[in-house]
Amino acid sequence: MKKFSSLLLTLSLCFSCGLISNVAVAKKLTDDELRARSMDQGRTLQSRIRALKKLYSHMLIDGEIPPRMTCVWDVLGKQGPIYTATVDQALRMKHYGITMHVEAYTDEQVVVDKLKSGECDTSIMSGAQAKQFNDFTGSIEALGGVPSRKHMKYLMQVLASTHAHKKMQQGDYHIVGVIPIGTNYLFTHEGKKPTLKRTFKGKAAVVNTDVSQKGLFDAFGMKIVQGQNTAAAAGAYNLADADVIMAPLVGYNMFNLGAGLKHGSIVDYPISQMTLQVVSRVDTIPPEVGQFLREDLFIKLNMLYREVEKNSREVPTEKMFKFSPREEKLLDSKIAEIRQQITEEGGYHRGMMKLQRKIRCKIDKSRQECQKK
Repeated sequence: MKKFSSLLLTLSLCFSCGLISNVAVAKKLTDDELRARSMDQGRTLQSRIRALKKLYSHMLIDGEIPPRMTCVWDVLGKQGPIYTATVDQALRMKHYGITMHVEAYTDEQVVVDKLKSGECDTSIMSGAQAKQFNDFTGSIEALGGVPSRKHMKYLMQVLASTHAHKKMQQGDYHIVGVIPIGTNYLFTHEGKKPTLKRTFKGKAAVVNTDVSQKGLFDAFGMKIVQGQNTAAAAGAYNLADADVIMAPLVGYNMFNLGAGLKHGSIVDYPISQMTLQVVSRVDTIPPEVGQFLREDLFIKLNMLYREVEKNSREVPTEKMFKFSPREEKLLDSKIAEIRQQITEEGGYHRGMMKLQRKIRCKIDKSRQECQKK
């Protein structure tokens, strides 16, 4: 978890790495030329940072970086590993002339609200919450959009390219990092080997901001038990106020889903992907810095996945069951229909849906959706 926390920390701290001092560029360049240099992936990182320093020299006060605030959603609050690692690193960062204030909140909505009010310059939150700031990256978690880790790696590679840079900013905010934390599965209270019919019955716990969760369970006619956040939805499942919840395997410990799974099972079928997203304010965190961070995240992606696996090891494998091949095929078709409907209703960004389809067809050209009509 320490490495995982450090990676999140890198995303929240590194925004200031290129703004330590006002270093002149030998040749007088225009802002557009400096911006182009900072975004040129063919240049060395040092060259790009020099251009960035000059471009944003006006952000320095008395030659130093003004303090920045990072707000972290940590379900364990100040006792959590993400918050602890961030505070430790912030102390060391002072040796580099960077002052960083860090706060952790167990209530994800507080992190969101403080980013909007300007109390936080950067906030780490779930992809479902980040959707209100950027519906392009907020649609990564679309039902069936990213079926596997291989698909996710292709997607992260695209997001790390400069071609996707403009889509990272919407209005006053931009996405400086997308952190995949695993595939979403269905945790049920069904003790027997689950069937499609038995799984999609009764009540489903959903996060009220998550269009994917609500869209899926609504389509199967289930009663929705809404939670303000993931912790609240997990509580409904654990207390048996809901029969099923959609969550990644890391949720077994992170949200104590093991308590509700005691007499239940997990359907080994990839419903969607869950992410954490790092959202920053454009007025305090330069968009070009976000490009550096996304590139860095892609380089460290395999390490991140190893940490996800490490934090999923306690999930009892005997609790995981697959649907029959026939039922999996039926669910594939149903999820594709739901995804299309949500897209048509404006719930998913069409650009992200097009990108995900290209990746699915690149990996498996035999898919029905990839056949020429």
